[in-house]
Amino acid sequence: MEAEPFLKVRALGKHYGPGVRWVVRNVSFELARGRTLALVGPSGAGKSTLARCVALLEKPDEGEVSLEGRVQLIPQQPAASFNPRFTAAEAVAEPLVIHKRVRQRDLLPIAAGAMKRVGMPMDAASRSVRDFSGGEHQRLAIARALTLEPKLLILDESLSALDDAAQVQIVALLRDLGLTYIVIAHDLALAEQMADEIAVMDEGRIVEHGPTALLMTSPSHRVTRKLVEAHRALSSEGRGL
Repeated sequence: MEAEPFLKVRALGKHYGPGVRWVVRNVSFELARGRTLALVGPSGAGKSTLARCVALLEKPDEGEVSLEGRVQLIPQQPAASFNPRFTAAEAVAEPLVIHKRVRQRDLLPIAAGAMKRVGMPMDAASRSVRDFSGGEHQRLAIARALTLEPKLLILDESLSALDDAAQVQIVALLRDLGLTYIVIAHDLALAEQMADEIAVMDEGRIVEHGPTALLMTSPSHRVTRKLVEAHRALSSEGRGL
């Protein structure tokens, strides 16, 4: 018997408002353990709403999500999610405090271990979260997510605000961690670097889904073709990741 996929989404739908505005409509996909799926598409396509439903931060109005293991979502602006009065170690340990997962005396060692895992120096633990750069905030956000030992990480435009050098560093870090990822992006530069497969969304639906190499070379849907053409234009100008 074939094993169940690590993540399975079936006919997922989410709407808002009294007029029943469907933001995600009839979305289905599967993701195997250790694979990376990129969700791409124009603004307003429903990518972030879909991610929040998969992470169970929002309740879908129809369909189902089947997942083996915990999920952690890393937001678009990680710095804004940190308490500015916290040190880096306190910010990283915050999920453990909220979930009451460990004893007080174990918080700092676990936070320090997570920070070391993402390449943060040991002396960073006592610094204020306000004292870090964008790339360092991203590392802290990943470290915080890792404290709960997730099996799936969802990165919601988490790298879009970083410069090229910081993006390359974070992509290398994520690859080394060897987890399962959903990466949300507006364009295909990051998706091509990170993802095993790409799903293109438009108006709340997945309009094309396939292996990254195939989708990049032979896009079939008009939205995908437009994204690929834009990506090729940027790459030719030397602005790709």
